[in-house]
Amino acid sequence: MNLTTAFWLTTLMGPLVLLSYVRGVMAVDDATVYWGDVSETMRSRIVPWMFVAGAGYLLMWHRFFFAWSEADVSTLHWPWQSQDGNGVQRLFVVWTVFLLASMIWIDATRLYIENPSTVRQVVVIVVLWAAGLASIGFAVLVWPQRAELPGASLAMAGSVMLAIQCLWWDAVYWVARFGWNTP
Repeated sequence: MNLTTAFWLTTLMGPLVLLSYVRGVMAVDDATVYWGDVSETMRSRIVPWMFVAGAGYLLMWHRFFFAWSEADVSTLHWPWQSQDGNGVQRLFVVWTVFLLASMIWIDATRLYIENPSTVRQVVVIVVLWAAGLASIGFAVLVWPQRAELPGASLAMAGSVMLAIQCLWWDAVYWVARFGWNTP
């Protein structure tokens, strides 16, 4: 695994995430169904965070793939582990979890809306939590190297910007307010 492979993963899968949103919106007569019981007032507060999250994503993307060398990224490790040169692999795993979860959540939600069940509800919640935890996982991965990597605080800030949307607004708030209709 090298940084170029991880770069191409994000470059190719990122637009696929956006296409999954377009497909999901076009698959229903009224796309507001995806908001569930979230009030219009809260929607107007959440939507701007989607753009903040996008900016955070791009901020991280720039740090990981353009500001830092492969040698720099290979130093990334979890706070509870020592540096072992496998930072690129860790980054690849976190980014893959984030992108796959982001790509399937809207279809999983649509399937739940079309045919509510406890299993489908759990799938939606697990997928959102996977994306949310992965979004903060970028910052956790950078944390031990924050003093050594130039601009590490920017990558961590981007992660937090993304996590506010994916972890707080999606996995916590939206899940609590959706209005699940499971039998």
